[in-house]
Amino acid sequence: MLTSHPERPSFATLVDWIEGRLDAATAAQIADAVAAGDHRTQRTVAWLRRFIAAARTLPLYQPAPIVAQNLRQHFARWTRARAALSQTTIRYTAQPLFDSRLDLVPLGLRFTDDSDTTLHLAFTTDGADLVLDVHPLGVGRVRIDGQVLPVDATTAPIFEASAHGSGVLVRTVDGDELGRFTLPEVPSPITELRVTNGEIAIVATLDLREQL
Repeated sequence: MLTSHPERPSFATLVDWIEGRLDAATAAQIADAVAAGDHRTQRTVAWLRRFIAAARTLPLYQPAPIVAQNLRQHFARWTRARAALSQTTIRYTAQPLFDSRLDLVPLGLRFTDDSDTTLHLAFTTDGADLVLDVHPLGVGRVRIDGQVLPVDATTAPIFEASAHGSGVLVRTVDGDELGRFTLPEVPSPITELRVTNGEIAIVATLDLREQL
């Protein structure tokens, strides 16, 4: 586009001027600008005149009906794909639903295995539930096994997950079609887990200080 010079008409404006699509006042202004234009503008106008003249001499053929139909269908699919890609991801803030450090006692369990140090967490949102198993690995690290359970069965099932903390970001893209994912080694301190499938994103606040 020839827009870097303040007095130089743009390429599109020159095309409209040559093809007579401008109103009289604007066309007169462009004509004056072209007459007073630099060598680049003059060359552009000359090239456009030759191109348009050559294009008008070429015959236009009607495509076969099936070709026209295929083109319309392809354009319709392309339009729908662009619309889908432009949709904003719906973001949910997860609400705590279960924490095994706090909720095992109210459940009235008569026996617990003290050797099992796995932390079980569950969160809920309007779009999906999120369950996590946090396994201590020692030396301030844990493994997080998670699963997203969407409310809508048509939701894309595969999620990627990322754990965030002070100066820490761990990400995984190993999610499967059951909504499961694993962060095999997460250092402390982790304060937030995010999961997304491109349609919805869930953000859960984590407190793992007792596990690390």
